[in-house]
Amino acid sequence: MRAKPTHRSTSRPPRARVLRLLALLPLGLLLTALLVAVAGRRTPQAAPVAATEPPAPVEEPVDPTRIAPAALDAAEAVVRAELERRAFPGAALALGIADRVERLTAMGYIGWRDSATSVSADTTLYDLASVTKAVATTTAVLLLVEDGKIGLDDPVRRHLPAFEGELKERVTWRHLLTHTSGLPVGANIRGSTPRERVRRLLRTRIGLAPAEQVFYSDLGFLVLWEAATRAAGEPLPKLLERRVWRPLGMQHTRFAPGMDCTACAPTMRLSTGQLYRGRPNDLLARQLGDVTGNAGLFSTAHDLARFAAMIANGGELEGVRVLRPESVREILRQQPRGGRRTLGWVAFCPDEPPSQQQPCERPLAYGHNGWAGTSLWVEPERGVWAVLLTNRSYDVRAPENMQALRREVFRRALGYPPVPLGSERMVAE
Repeated sequence: MRAKPTHRSTSRPPRARVLRLLALLPLGLLLTALLVAVAGRRTPQAAPVAATEPPAPVEEPVDPTRIAPAALDAAEAVVRAELERRAFPGAALALGIADRVERLTAMGYIGWRDSATSVSADTTLYDLASVTKAVATTTAVLLLVEDGKIGLDDPVRRHLPAFEGELKERVTWRHLLTHTSGLPVGANIRGSTPRERVRRLLRTRIGLAPAEQVFYSDLGFLVLWEAATRAAGEPLPKLLERRVWRPLGMQHTRFAPGMDCTACAPTMRLSTGQLYRGRPNDLLARQLGDVTGNAGLFSTAHDLARFAAMIANGGELEGVRVLRPESVREILRQQPRGGRRTLGWVAFCPDEPPSQQQPCERPLAYGHNGWAGTSLWVEPERGVWAVLLTNRSYDVRAPENMQALRREVFRRALGYPPVPLGSERMVAE
């Protein structure tokens, strides 16, 4: 018989199985670690955002060639606030930088009882009062200097022999422009006609030697006007119309528009009830015939914006050269021994104590104010300028904040933080 075959077992020996398991152990440990890591990983959640907090605004880059819209709004707002306080019945405001007008606006009415006539920045004429000194008289004198007809350090008597008296032979054009001639602010007006009154005023005594002290003098600018008229050989309004106002497009600027000027903002109401407008509010100017060097010019916010832009742009606007750059530099520079005075203008330093004798340490701008409620200021560093026209003199009972208002308009146009308005008065207007 054939023996049955013996079947081989398919199971591995115990020792071989153990060795295989040991070989697979590291792989198992690795897989286990990966599974644990994946299982324990959580999806990160976004941090909660408070629904009541809007995202911070993105600050616009500062453009040195423009005035920030927020600054323009702030400057206009402070004028509107004074209008609401009834400081004046209406106002026109122009703000700009170099040759660019950034804002030209008007608000209110030309008078308290004239609610039918709104102020227009383009056509409402304001009595500039002493701003006349800067815009008309100083400009005319500088044109004569540029033409070689006079020298700033020449004696004024060379062209005005009627300006006679002790020490007057030493008075120069520069002395008169910087209020260092020694002449008083004004004098008693006598005479039956404007020409006779002028002749008498030219004989007014000098109280101080020239260049000894700064003393704001309307009379000094009357002398300037008379002397410049003779040096020019023609009426100064004619010279200014040809050389300044017409080339700049200042079509509404003029002297003595007349009482029938319905576009003129009144500066007072007469006892008869008639509106006083179109003639200078300044008594001295009225008694000398309305066309003088200390006051009497009328203009609009539009026209003065053109003039301010010309000065801020170095004497030129839109290709029209009115003054040489060196003349403008003298306007925007305090003069030696002139305190805060420049050539016909004055440094504006609202953060320093008022003074006529001490120069500004940190002048903010240069320009001039007018008692009727007007002002023009130019900041030479960036060329920012401001024109504010009101008829605050229309009611002498109105709240008196003009100096503080002028300060705040310009500060806010420059982007400075606001300072509360106070009851401040000017050293001189």
